[in-house]
Amino acid sequence: MEHTLDRRSREVLRAVIHAHISTGEPVGSRTIAKKYGLGVSPATIRNVMADLEEMGFLTHPHTSAGRIPTDKGFRFYVNELMSEKKATPAFLQDQLSQLQNLLLREDLNPSEVLVEACRILSRISNHMGLVFIPTLRTSRFHHIQFVPLTPQKVLAVIISEGGMIQHKTVTLEDEITPQELEKYGKLLNQEFAGKGLMEVRKALLEAMERDIREYDTLYTKALQMARKALETMEDEGLIHVEGTSNILSHKEFIENVERMKGLFKAFEEKSKVVKLLDRCLESEDIVVTIGSETEIEELQDLSLVASSCRVGDRIIGGLGIMGPKRMDYAYVLPLMRETAQLINTILTV
Repeated sequence: MEHTLDRRSREVLRAVIHAHISTGEPVGSRTIAKKYGLGVSPATIRNVMADLEEMGFLTHPHTSAGRIPTDKGFRFYVNELMSEKKATPAFLQDQLSQLQNLLLREDLNPSEVLVEACRILSRISNHMGLVFIPTLRTSRFHHIQFVPLTPQKVLAVIISEGGMIQHKTVTLEDEITPQELEKYGKLLNQEFAGKGLMEVRKALLEAMERDIREYDTLYTKALQMARKALETMEDEGLIHVEGTSNILSHKEFIENVERMKGLFKAFEEKSKVVKLLDRCLESEDIVVTIGSETEIEELQDLSLVASSCRVGDRIIGGLGIMGPKRMDYAYVLPLMRETAQLINTILTV
């Protein structure tokens, strides 16, 4: 259920979130009344906070009378209440200048550029820095080969121009001969050689949505085979992480060892984190994923601020900052935006 907040409720929610970001502690009505000058009594603020809790924007730990923001509260703050910090501190300008000088080195390839940017972002933000290099998205189709396993089961082997090999077992409705498989492979290689793997997958899906009477039987069967091979293929990708020790500086993790264990467990199971980062690549703007929105149990106490990085229209990877849900979004978002724009500019030159 969506809630509309009046001016006073918005002011109180913003103040609670700012106080919690600053201290990491539950926030009481007296603290808000003293520090944020809202012009109302602690009793009035307490009533507003109770209403915000009832609507799901705030909650309170059992051991404290103060409130903390929920994921819903943080989401409303990021979308509706937050004002990004426009003035870039001098030290940050210095760091971005160092980053620019480093990235302009001619001996760095795009992946190395992202890793260096990740390292500096982690240091500046005091959070974890993440780089995701999506091998499937950034690879180009070289050729496909179908290897018969049984009369109705085939191993599809897809090889990219860079030598990356992906394979998928495809189950068929009808029996098929090795000679037919060879014909299908030749037809698909002629059609798609040199195209991006994601482009090939999209073209296959679009082709099969059109009236199959447009195509002859051989071509239709070849498209069906290739679609089955590519449509569910996951991008394993490459993940680089910087600044895991920064998590130790945040009290949420210092005081809860199980949270720390869960975090490292999530990164050991790489496929979960890949799916999370992969979702960020399609957007041309900064993507903020908060707590439960990650859909990964071990990352429920963290948020991710991420951006895709491109050379022209081609996605080369993703860059992210991951930290506690109470990270300073008003600082981290413009930091990520400036860095992504810098990388995109340098790589496009």
